[in-house]
Amino acid sequence: MQVIPHTDRLDYVCAMANNYAYVRAVEKLLGITVPERAEYIRTLVAEMQRIIGHLFWLGTQALDIGAMTVFFWTFREREILLDLFEQLCGARLTLNYYRIGGVDSDFTPELVSRLRTFLETFPQKVAEYDSLIASNRIWIGRTKNVAVISGEDAINFGLTGPTLRGSGVDYDIRKLEPYGVYDKVEWEVPLGKHGDTYDRYWVRMEEMRQSVSLVEQLIDNIPDGDFQAKTKAVLKLPKGEFYQRVETARGDFGVYIVSEGGTTPYRIKFRSPGFSNLSALNHMVRGHKIGDMVAIMGTLDLVIPDIDR
Repeated sequence: MQVIPHTDRLDYVCAMANNYAYVRAVEKLLGITVPERAEYIRTLVAEMQRIIGHLFWLGTQALDIGAMTVFFWTFREREILLDLFEQLCGARLTLNYYRIGGVDSDFTPELVSRLRTFLETFPQKVAEYDSLIASNRIWIGRTKNVAVISGEDAINFGLTGPTLRGSGVDYDIRKLEPYGVYDKVEWEVPLGKHGDTYDRYWVRMEEMRQSVSLVEQLIDNIPDGDFQAKTKAVLKLPKGEFYQRVETARGDFGVYIVSEGGTTPYRIKFRSPGFSNLSALNHMVRGHKIGDMVAIMGTLDLVIPDIDR
């Protein structure tokens, strides 16, 4: 249990997703069955976190390229979701809500009501972001046909998440290896066609729209029941090696645990999406100008502690 806060600090923009991957790994190792209500809440919160992550990316990417208004608008909506997280778990950035066997507290009717209010207006806000930059000649000039990477090269470099799907590769862990309750809701995986910086932007915009649909379906169908499975105060892990992963806003985040049968793990290794995505940067920037580096590196959606080893 004491390891969970350490996962917050890796990708601090999307801390909930890191929490999710780690607790799933321990649950797999211990054979814990998570209550259905807890699985719905976890999936719901993970999609809220995905929206927050993409809003952060869009605002900072636009600011780096020169569109300041988008930054203020995206952070306006991000603040609303951070307020919900603060009510949910008492924190706004290094979040600690997922628990081994469930979640720390229930998703209350008040939170549901506030979230519904947000969802009613958010699709219109996404359309507003698009209206500012999707057809803006400066934005297009800085992103179209810039840092093109083919689907084959993207796979060979180990890219995941929107960076991979921008190259048209249909790979999303939520679809291929469903966890939580992703197999109980209807949604689509957005795919790019050209593999350029613009397509990676477009994929993230579409993913926010898909996340809205996911959250709407989830809050309409949260079952009654417990939000936390009964677990022992001291967890003794069986001997063995275990791996578990989730699809974060940045891609495939994996947790590898080696246990020698005691109360503490022998080793824990995190497979961060940012570290693998960064490996393709040298390939992507060749032939472009130094000024393009800002947009190209930004399109990888890096969070520095997530790649710092």
